[in-house]
Amino acid sequence: MKLDLRQLRHVLALDQYRNFARAAEALGLTQPALSRSIQVLEKSIGAKLFDRDRTRVEPTPVGERLIAQARPLLVRAGDIERDLQQVLGLEVGMLRIGVGPYPADISVGTAVGRLVRRRPVLRVNLSVDDWPALIQRVISGELDVAIAEISLAVEDERLHVEPLPQHPGAFYCRPDHPLANRVGPTLEEVRRYPLVATALPPRLAQLTNAKYLGVLSRLPEGVATPEIRVETFDLVRRIVMESDAIGSAILSQIKDEVALGQLVVLPLELAWLKTNYGVIRLANRTPAPAAITFIDILRAIESEIT
Repeated sequence: MKLDLRQLRHVLALDQYRNFARAAEALGLTQPALSRSIQVLEKSIGAKLFDRDRTRVEPTPVGERLIAQARPLLVRAGDIERDLQQVLGLEVGMLRIGVGPYPADISVGTAVGRLVRRRPVLRVNLSVDDWPALIQRVISGELDVAIAEISLAVEDERLHVEPLPQHPGAFYCRPDHPLANRVGPTLEEVRRYPLVATALPPRLAQLTNAKYLGVLSRLPEGVATPEIRVETFDLVRRIVMESDAIGSAILSQIKDEVALGQLVVLPLELAWLKTNYGVIRLANRTPAPAAITFIDILRAIESEIT
């Protein structure tokens, strides 16, 4: 004996309408197709399920027993189908995202906003951390995906890394800073003032003075710590506005403050001063539908940045 949900739906429809023609119409089948389905099921069970005459169809005792068992089974099957459809449609579930301070300010906040606007029931756990810590949290399985500096992550075979567009960076300071009106400042002049930033990858270690270089216990070898280390970009802006410290950013991050006269961009362009973050997740693991949609939204936002 072999039962399938499709046949059970046919049985319940025939019980509801007690007429092959009306039941077939409700199921979107032809009447002969419904008749064959019921006959195949009866043969499999070894008993008649319905007594038929020219005007009406009545379930037999075996049919009544099958109908009583099939109804809650199909209700439960429908619940399962809806639950899976919701997960695949990103309506429910939890997406765990880790992000570095700079991409958080540049694009990830906007991407998460667009994601939850599209799927308001989706739960999102978004945490901001230094990029070395985020890499370890992805490896441990604590995060589904991280958006962070990729210069060290690309060397780890456990990780799948997708670079995002690079954006040129610039130095900035408060309007009455000693360098604010300096024509053609040099990197050496900028380095005379404390740098406010997150942990710096080896490629940017020259931004800070050698006496401040060092490896913290939880950071990989070669990672530099600036004179003033913070974990959010908003703190960088605030500290720069109130001190002689120097900050770095892409222009879209500080355009409002520059327009209001609260910050000044220094006219020093360095080809290597640019973002280098991307999408980091575990290799050889299929991302959840919610993660795929989030990454698609993030790519679109990143392409809009000028």
